[in-house]
Amino acid sequence: MTILDHLLHKHELYHKKPAILSALKHSIGIEKVKMNEEDIPIGSSKLGGLPDMPDSMEFPRYENGHLSFLGQFNLKEAKPYDKDQLLPENGILYLFYDVYEQPWGFEEEEGGFQLLYYDGEISQLKRRAYPETTEDYFPLDACKVSFNSLLTISEHPDNLSFAKEEEEERFWSFRQDLMQPEDEEGHIQPAHYMLGEPLNIQNNVFEDLYDKDGEPVLLLQIDSDEEDLGVMWGDSGILYFCMERKQLANKQFDQVAFTLQCF
Repeated sequence: MTILDHLLHKHELYHKKPAILSALKHSIGIEKVKMNEEDIPIGSSKLGGLPDMPDSMEFPRYENGHLSFLGQFNLKEAKPYDKDQLLPENGILYLFYDVYEQPWGFEEEEGGFQLLYYDGEISQLKRRAYPETTEDYFPLDACKVSFNSLLTISEHPDNLSFAKEEEEERFWSFRQDLMQPEDEEGHIQPAHYMLGEPLNIQNNVFEDLYDKDGEPVLLLQIDSDEEDLGVMWGDSGILYFCMERKQLANKQFDQVAFTLQCF
């Protein structure tokens, strides 16, 4: 029995399988292993630690200091799991954020995050120390990253209806188990992933960031992760980084939109 079939049986939704199957979206799960940074190869995907950047790339600044480094994602490593062929074949995405102040993504907080893209040779990369250490500097623990296939689904799929409120509640529980499963010890795993449907905490992330005529894509979602990364976004929140599908196809990573949601 597949994991999906198991969850459908568990939540008494197997009779809805055809509709649920058609509403599923392909995502790329981000798995992490905490380790000494010197054991992570230069240019590999990682969360936390220090970035591997070329000399031509500067650390992003915000207000009185430099942004903290959240992670880097080697797209060549992620591409085998890109079922919908949305990501570039190569290149590295670098994610920076004001971990100290944790801006929500409002217009007046512009500059509180930055996403950089490098599409050159790995041989040109160096592990870069922070230019300065200030009270706003917040380093994250280093984790080696690998990728896997993940299925996600919207809270309210257009093709799915429920006769009873109790059945709809079972669907939400199914969705939670699908997108944020527990490990063997019963601990809920942080929902770090790329593409697919965001795991909304408050409003619909896409509707908050885009009008109805757009075609938004969830580029990255970074969950609170106290155990491995040593961070929590607000009250157990999630960071969402999105862009229009055409922007992603054209590698316009300077057009990324961001929001933070928490409980």
